[in-house]
Amino acid sequence: MNPNLKLAPRTFAARIADLGFTAQLPADWTSHELPPQELEFNNPTFFLPLAIIAAPHAAIVFVFAARPAHDDGTLHDWAMYHLQHNNLQPRAVGTSQIAGVAAVTGEALQQSELGPVVVRFAFFEDGGRLVNLSLAAPELFADSVRDAWFEMIKSFTLATPKGSRFASPAQ
Repeated sequence: MNPNLKLAPRTFAARIADLGFTAQLPADWTSHELPPQELEFNNPTFFLPLAIIAAPHAAIVFVFAARPAHDDGTLHDWAMYHLQHNNLQPRAVGTSQIAGVAAVTGEALQQSELGPVVVRFAFFEDGGRLVNLSLAAPELFADSVRDAWFEMIKSFTLATPKGSRFASPAQ
C-alpha cells in the first residue's frame, strides 16, 4: 500500500433513503458540504450526491451518489447505461461484492480539458436504491490512489442495509 496514504474510517449521515454509510478514506482529504438539491429522479440519469471527498492538492475526488433503482434490466445494464451517459469508456468491468451485495465494478477513462481521467467505479443495488461509488483522478495520479479505492470498497458499509435483488458473485 502507498505509505503516504493514511486512511481512517469516516461516517456519513443519510442524506436520503436511509443511505448513511461508513468507509475507510484518506484522513486528510476534505469532505465537502453538500447544498440542498432538488430531486430529479424522473430523469433516469440523475444521481443525488451523498458525499464528495477531495484530495487537498490535486483534482482527485471520491463521489458517493444514489438514485432509485431502475425497474428493468440487470445491474450490468444499469452500470453501462450510466457510464455511457457520462462519456466514460470502460477499460475493465467485472463483478464483486460491496456492502454484502452484488456489485459491478471497474475502471473507465474519461477525456477532460486537463487530459485523460481514470474513473474507478462501482454500482450496486440495495433495497431498491442504486448506489454509485467512484474515484476520479487524472491518469498521471490514478495509480497513486488505487490503494485508497480498494480499501474504500472493501470497508464500505451501509448504516441501513436492505438487501439486493441480485445474487452476489461467488467468493
